Amino acid sequence: MIAVKNKPSRESLNRLWSVTSAPKRSAAALAVFLLIMVTALVFSIISLKKGDGGILEIVLCVVTICAVVIYITRLLGYPAKRYAAMRKNVPDMKWEYTFNDNFIALSSECTGISEHTKIKYAAVKKAVYRECWFVVVFGTGTGIAFHENSFTNGTPQELSALLREKLGKKYRVK
Repeated sequence: MIAVKNKPSRESLNRLWSVTSAPKRSAAALAVFLLIMVTALVFSIISLKKGDGGILEIVLCVVTICAVVIYITRLLGYPAKRYAAMRKNVPDMKWEYTFNDNFIALSSECTGISEHTKIKYAAVKKAVYRECWFVVVFGTGTGIAFHENSFTNGTPQELSALLREKLGKKYRVK
């Protein structure tokens, strides 16, 4: 049995977000989106400068600028907003994770209310160990992230070996 105690932190949510959002695909999608928007913006500006631009080009130009600003703001601000909302709702939350041979036991406690869940390893979509952080993802936006200093029983090496055995290719060390 390997046990971890953790309090939510901005860093843990950022780590979870970076693994669940697939940053490489997000960066590629952002690049394509920006290329299309910049192209539309350039053609709109050229059309307006020639004098043959109508209301359609003005609307397209404004919509393009707004879309780029909204997309970049959401991409950069989402983890911080999520953390702030969570801390507002559950300021004294504590998590405990226990990795057994057959399942992962998740326990949370907040203002005297506790909740316990067991998740089988088959339900884990992926797990990553990177820069002293473990991230285990169960579903879209659902998972746990904790620093290797959070262990109360066992070691990071033991957990890494257990995850490699139970998850196979779903577990990666970066």
